[in-house]
Formats: sequence, C-alpha cells, structure tokens
Amino acid sequence: MQIGGDYILPQTTLRNTGTAGANVVNDEESFQAQLKAATDKLDQSSKVKNMTAEELEKRDKEIKDASVQLEAIMLKLMYTEMWKTVPKNKLFGDDNAMEIYRDMYNEELTKVAAEGGGIGLADFIYKQLTQTK
Repeated sequence: MQIGGDYILPQTTLRNTGTAGANVVNDEESFQAQLKAATDKLDQSSKVKNMTAEELEKRDKEIKDASVQLEAIMLKLMYTEMWKTVPKNKLFGDDNAMEIYRDMYNEELTKVAAEGGGIGLADFIYKQLTQTK
C-alpha cells in the first residue's frame, strides 16, 4: 500500500503470500511500528491547514486508495482462511494449479469487492484517517 510514494504496509510477493504474508501482518511488534509510521505520515493536521485545494484532493484520493487496498488485503486473508475449511477432493481438481488459480481469483474478487464498497471497512478507515484533531 502506497501513500505519497512511500509504502506503509509490507508488500506481498510470491514469497510472502498466504501464511507467510499473514505472519508479517500478525507480528504485533512489526504491525505496531507500521501503524505508527502510517499514522505519522497521515497525521499532518497542521500541514493540512496550509494545503491548497489540489493538494487536499490528492491527499484524500491517496488515503481513499490506501483504505480500499487495506480492505482488499483483509478480505483476501478472510477468504484464504475460509477456503482452508473446505475439504480437499481430487475429483474436483484440487491440485497445485487449482490452488494457484483460486488464490488469483480470490485476490481479484476481493479487489473488486473492496472497490465496490466491500464490507465498509475502507470507509471506516478513511474516516478515521481523515479526522482532524
């Protein structure tokens, strides 16, 4: 997730998706540090007062995009965990290729769901991050 050209959450790659990616996010110390860094970047209430309308619009768009991306990540983690409860059956093509396809499908599905309103997490995050003190 990127705000102002800086990544504020760990980037998922083929190496840290699934359980490994969840461990990066679940590491509380790491998460707290990332949350503080993100909050520091976004907590610019004194700077916000001096921004032009164009700068404010750009900032709001970046925060909204980051909120939607975070909701998509959370939904993907939820979908991944839900798929673990489905019994595996070779009759229905449960092999490595199917796992890869399902992972890619879930990623796109959660992106579209988050962009379309999702479960409301993105709106909540956006409102929290744009509150002025």
